[in-house]
Amino acid sequence: MSPTTSASEAVCRPWRLCSTDPRQQGILDPRFHPRQWIMLREEAGGAPYRRRFMNISTGYCRYVPLPELRGHKVFPTTEGLLVLLDTTTFVVRLLNPLTRHAADLPPATMLMTKEQLLRTYTKESLKVSGAGLADDSTVAVYFRGIRTLAIIKPGDANWIVVDRGTWLMPALSFAGRFYCASTSAVMVVETHPPRLAVAVELARPFAEIMMDSVHLFDNEGELMLLDRQRNACESRNYKVYRVDLDVRKMVPVRGLGGRAVFIDMEMALSVSPSVFPSISADAIYWGFHSLLTVDSSPIHLRDATVVEPCKVDNSRGRMPLCGPRGVDDYLSWFVTIYRGKN
Repeated sequence: MSPTTSASEAVCRPWRLCSTDPRQQGILDPRFHPRQWIMLREEAGGAPYRRRFMNISTGYCRYVPLPELRGHKVFPTTEGLLVLLDTTTFVVRLLNPLTRHAADLPPATMLMTKEQLLRTYTKESLKVSGAGLADDSTVAVYFRGIRTLAIIKPGDANWIVVDRGTWLMPALSFAGRFYCASTSAVMVVETHPPRLAVAVELARPFAEIMMDSVHLFDNEGELMLLDRQRNACESRNYKVYRVDLDVRKMVPVRGLGGRAVFIDMEMALSVSPSVFPSISADAIYWGFHSLLTVDSSPIHLRDATVVEPCKVDNSRGRMPLCGPRGVDDYLSWFVTIYRGKN
């Protein structure tokens, strides 16, 4: 979807008459996915459900009223769709924030065991930790609190559990398929039959009890993985790999092709410094998750130097401060784990 399409359709009746109405199409129709748009983590001008969206390919911003966010937890997908979780009914909804097209999915509680349903705290901790397309007509959603990965087609009455019990790290759609990482491999969701399959084994497997982590991200059409290693002495090492799905190998790379990547525990976002000149090329910028505070300074991948010192202040309970608030702060906050209700 272009930056001007939805705005033009909203104000121009002749445009609407001669163009396809996205709300008459399925919500998974890729022609209308706002792939380059991200919802910034801020309220706009005192309006609690008015949000600012940024196009990461142009830097253009626009405000969108989204009363649909009321009473929901929110998780963004790489397609630009939002996954909403109703905090009262636990119904899951897909929302295209620019066309306002929405589709209801079954309650997430249908995925819980009887024992989990009896525990109030388990329901309260239900949250989406990864979501996206598994194929042209299927959505995959990962609920980390109950360690369950499930798929569904909009309109179906029941979820299909693909995996239960596996600790999975950042998950995303890439080239029309849904990928995630375990402690030993990059995994892919197969829909026929439904299963979680090994796509590529990690160059260095690790255990859940370790403080290491891996992070998948789409780097302008290439699936890449950051291996973040940390030992008890607080020393850190970062390695980046291109995930070669054809030969099923992890290929080490030195940089990001001149781009930068913003990373947190559940999300990652690759952007171009040509769009945002204040951001350094071939650098890792961190979100504000507590497990990543030791990594708070951005890192140049080519020489492992610090981009600039960063002082994090969480005292306000909202957007942490990192020097003057700039686009890097907004992007770091975007990838930070989404918590609470909107």
